[in-house]
Amino acid sequence: MFYNKENLNNAFKELRKLGYFARQNFKCCQSCAWAAVPVDKAKVVFYHAQDNEDLMRYGKCYLAWTGDVDEIAAVLEKHGVLLKKPESEASRFEITIK
Repeated sequence: MFYNKENLNNAFKELRKLGYFARQNFKCCQSCAWAAVPVDKAKVVFYHAQDNEDLMRYGKCYLAWTGDVDEIAAVLEKHGVLLKKPESEASRFEITIK
């Protein structure tokens, strides 16, 4: 099945405009991705290659993040990709594409 990432791409563009280090398909895994985030970045949103496999296979995945949970959720919701907002900083956003 083919999934369209246009809305997700637009959400990431908006997050970058808001000052987030926002990357898609960033590094191989969550550990490597967090290690590659510049140390001066306090606002971060990404999904890694393993998440990208789920996104392409099932149309949904999870985003790692730090920053303002409500601000990130508002952007993701505006672009129609938010499935579930994290309940704490220890959990990730669940997103979907169609």
